Amino acid sequence: MKSFLQHLAISAVAALAPIKPVIITVGVLVMADLISGIWAAVKRKEPITSAALGRTVTKMVVYQTAVVTGFLLQIHLLGNALPVINIVGGLIGLVEFKSFLENANYIVGGDIMKEILRRLGSKNDDKLS
Repeated sequence: MKSFLQHLAISAVAALAPIKPVIITVGVLVMADLISGIWAAVKRKEPITSAALGRTVTKMVVYQTAVVTGFLLQIHLLGNALPVINIVGGLIGLVEFKSFLENANYIVGGDIMKEILRRLGSKNDDKLS
């Protein structure tokens, strides 16, 4: 039985190897959102509850399941005709990045994207206005 379970685990890891970067990226984005969310909550003097932390675990499970399901759909049902894994990963990434930016905006006390764009802008941009 142990040998069967080992073979099953190795087969599952091998089958999911093509989406390893997406799985890791989704995990990193969720963790970044968690850390920035805790930081923002501390700054707002809100309590950190187990229910709030539990939502992150649920979110991670749902997101990773969506990634794996999208991959299986793309490979086995659609024959790679539609890049489902890119769509699913992209949507999850956008949601998590937006959440991270909202937390970061609260932490720094302003719109972080506007500040980045202002700093990346040309010195000549001010002369044109």
